[in-house]
Amino acid sequence: MTAGSDSVTELLPMVFADPGEALARARALLDADPAPLDASVAHQVIGIWQRDFGDLRLALHHLRRARECAARADSADREADVLATLGVALVHAGRTREGLAAFERGVARGGGHTRARVLYRRAYVWWVLGHHREALEDVRRAVPVLRQAQDVIWTARALTLRATVHLALGSVERAEADFTAAEALWDTTGQEHDKADAVESRGLAAFRSGDVPAALRLLDEAEERYARLGTPTFMLNIRRCEVLMAAGLAPEALAEADAAIGRLDGIGGQSTRKAELLLAAARAARLAGDAPTAVARAALAVRLFAGQRRTWWETHARLVLIEARHAAGRCSGRLVADAAAVAGKLASFGAPAAPEASLLAGRIALALGRTADAERHL
Repeated sequence: MTAGSDSVTELLPMVFADPGEALARARALLDADPAPLDASVAHQVIGIWQRDFGDLRLALHHLRRARECAARADSADREADVLATLGVALVHAGRTREGLAAFERGVARGGGHTRARVLYRRAYVWWVLGHHREALEDVRRAVPVLRQAQDVIWTARALTLRATVHLALGSVERAEADFTAAEALWDTTGQEHDKADAVESRGLAAFRSGDVPAALRLLDEAEERYARLGTPTFMLNIRRCEVLMAAGLAPEALAEADAAIGRLDGIGGQSTRKAELLLAAARAARLAGDAPTAVARAALAVRLFAGQRRTWWETHARLVLIEARHAAGRCSGRLVADAAAVAGKLASFGAPAAPEASLLAGRIALALGRTADAERHL
């Protein structure tokens, strides 16, 4: 095989079209003692598969090998592409500073089209970290270049990401427009995992629009597609938890989150997703009336988010922790101050949950008989 042959160049998009076949071909390629450029692609394919569907430690091993091979091949664009993949993996492993440093190197090494793909992946990482403005800025820079290159797959990914960020900021109409545009692009490709992700995204949009039955139906459809591909995705569990809670099925949501955490731990998966699942479990436990479990899950989520340098997420987890402590019978001036501080941080992020935190501070102050404080927050 050579780097210019179809059998090598098609491996990277194949990871999300036919994941099992891509993994098998990459392993076979490495067994054939390939040249450094081909070896770089093969290690990257295995690294992506392990990063998204398997053991994150194995992913990091293969992605570092991929970068070494790209450097030996003296290919700046190949190295930049691998650095972006490595950056995502490092952030998902909770090593945020290293991950962002990899992106800095990737942006500097890549040219034109490759740089746009790197920027898209950095935008994804900004979203994972809760830096929504930065995510939108990197997508803004990437999309025109991807479109000009007629790069259908990466343009669709960028539009899907932009839609997801819009949802996080409460802009449902903008999100639906981007999801629709992305899905039209996906329909022209054979990217089966990405298509399943598009169905999942439509489920999230339906939920945010208030259509819970449609959301559950679409999430079930996405899960069936993932199962056929053998590509588990824990974001789906997180989103289903949200929908189940909205449907008044908090105990089921808690069971969903806890089961997903068990599976994630079993494969050595992404610590970022574990933190998000713990937050979902904490919310579900609180709604189910299980305050002690809510406190325990939320406290662990706060610690993980803090260690991952994910301030946006950490602040949301702190809100749930305060709510759970209040539900458990805690009522103090310190809790009022904590809720007010969380409200201020959420407002600075432009997070839709900011008023909820202010109301919580007001309710706790009212319970303490501190009417003036309560009025200020309410």
